[in-house]
Amino acid sequence: MDAELSANRPLVGHDWAVAHLIDVATPDPGPEPPVWSRLRHAYLLTGARHIGRSTLAGQLAGALLCREPTGTACGACADCISFTGGNHPDFLLVDPTTTDGEPDRDGGVLRAEQADAILHFTVMKPFQSRFRVVLIRELQRATPAFANHLLKTFEEPPAATLLLATATDTSTILPTLVSRCQTLKLRPSSRATLRTALQTRWEAEPERADLLSRLAQGRMGWAVLQLEDARMWQRRNRNRALATDLAASSIPERLAQADALAVHSSPAQLQEQVGFWLWWWRDVWLIQHNLADSCVNVDCEDELESLAARVRAADVTAFLQRLERAIQQMRANVNGRLVMTSLMIHMPMAA
Repeated sequence: MDAELSANRPLVGHDWAVAHLIDVATPDPGPEPPVWSRLRHAYLLTGARHIGRSTLAGQLAGALLCREPTGTACGACADCISFTGGNHPDFLLVDPTTTDGEPDRDGGVLRAEQADAILHFTVMKPFQSRFRVVLIRELQRATPAFANHLLKTFEEPPAATLLLATATDTSTILPTLVSRCQTLKLRPSSRATLRTALQTRWEAEPERADLLSRLAQGRMGWAVLQLEDARMWQRRNRNRALATDLAASSIPERLAQADALAVHSSPAQLQEQVGFWLWWWRDVWLIQHNLADSCVNVDCEDELESLAARVRAADVTAFLQRLERAIQQMRANVNGRLVMTSLMIHMPMAA
């Protein structure tokens, strides 16, 4: 099973969403067999990657598949064990895929044949639980054929069927599909919440916990990945080195780098790169305006101060606005090469 999905995986923050889903997953008092009158047939969880969307969806799915209908999963029954193990017969996980059918949440898409598999799954009655649960991740990557295939199912799914979906946002999702879901928008957790959790649950050193809580932008999952996966930290250091090099590079050198990034990076990786630049250049702007205490990349103080002294403040302000627009364009599937080329041309030039 995917590491983000478990019957009782801990979730940091989002207390309001957890409380709401526990409430709807709790059956009405009295009736036998149980009745879930507050449960909607479809939920859409939105927010940034690694903010907790899949974990929260997994908690709701686990609670409804569990043999003990209490609003939360017991974690010990046969259903909880099979769900956590990734082989529950009443649970279907659907991720974007490549043209070869390999799961790829960054660069893949949700395809018509996957919608057909969902339709086949939902028309069957639950095999061993009270519900059949489908989780569709990254719904913003749905093809028109996928979305149109499922419109009727999202509007009126078969009995005892729960549809769950996650997405970064709803701007590129078919509006009629969104309207058929109850949308829960997960917002970034506070820096203090992340810092405390990293120290108490993951036993991070205080200095590392403070740095990660700043860099994570409210995404607990991202902070944990950085803590546990050395490759993630190495990627951040490469982004940091590239940002420093580009500021001193010529326009032809920058354009060559834009081409290289477009060729070798997935859309999600390009968004990650632009997101890093946004926070990097924001720190430069803060230093230029004597607000260094609010910087995120506190371990790069010398580099940032040097860069802040060599670029014009007006250029930094204008570039931050371009970065904000670029992120919105990439979420709307604008050509990544064009976006990166424009950013390279307008990136402040260090003296």
